[in-house]
Amino acid sequence: MELLKNKPKIIKLLTLVFLISLGNVFCQNSNNKIIFLNDYYSAYANPIENDITNQDNRYKEKIQNAIINKYFLKSEYSDIVNDFLSSPIQNTTELKKAIERVNDNKKTIERKITSALKKSAKYLKNDSLTIYILPTNPDNKVIMEGMMGIMGLTAGSKQILLTIEPEILGWEEMVEYAVAHEYNHTYWTNKNFGKSSKWTLLDYLIFEGRGDSFAHLLYPKVMAPWTSALNQKDKDALWNRIKPKLQSEDIPFQMEVMFGSSNYPFSGGYTIGYDIVQQALKNTRLSAERWANLSSDKLLKMSGYE
Repeated sequence: MELLKNKPKIIKLLTLVFLISLGNVFCQNSNNKIIFLNDYYSAYANPIENDITNQDNRYKEKIQNAIINKYFLKSEYSDIVNDFLSSPIQNTTELKKAIERVNDNKKTIERKITSALKKSAKYLKNDSLTIYILPTNPDNKVIMEGMMGIMGLTAGSKQILLTIEPEILGWEEMVEYAVAHEYNHTYWTNKNFGKSSKWTLLDYLIFEGRGDSFAHLLYPKVMAPWTSALNQKDKDALWNRIKPKLQSEDIPFQMEVMFGSSNYPFSGGYTIGYDIVQQALKNTRLSAERWANLSSDKLLKMSGYE
């Protein structure tokens, strides 16, 4: 009788336990975080009265050092993040507007990132990621237009930085693509960082080629300009120039090849890297998890690049 009398309470308790268990199943990969860094930029862009001198020092204190010390001291690529944040922002008036645009689009940004993380996790497992959102440096407006409003940077196996400019057409699609691209980098870093003391031009080419190939797998309709920056003739010309130097560990040289300079075409390295990985995967049925962990030498060999 006592059992029957308490039946409604028992049913409620069992239901609660069931829902908690169900929640644990469905939310086991939802422990990712999205952190907007706008407050750091606002603190720099809104100095107290008469505090308009030493702008470069204020930038370093309020943004570069503050963000690095808070979030990235233990990141695998902390030096790269430090370099990325090292350029002071001069135009604080436009910076304030950039901050507002990010704030106005917070819900859309969060929704797009969450969706891209879930989609990426179906192919590669790497949980507990943190995505940091930065406003655009107004001085980089032209660069951001070429990147369709999004600039991504992997800080390590569990951290991604995204600079977002919602004013640029196409940013909503590109933010999902960028998350998938950087997600691939975090996965590779989690599995492979530290296995080799060398970082060659070939490694860099394949690293970015993997990222774009993974993002394109998930979002085939999104066209990333940097993956098709060269026609076939120019690809051949660039490949013939860099092929003898694939084992180069000279970082400035690698950056020239990847991003372009007065000596190398814009985004040439990204185009070549993407093409190598695409050619390597053309006639294979390997899963994303398998090919994401293949070495640079192996993918180059599979590609048939000569």
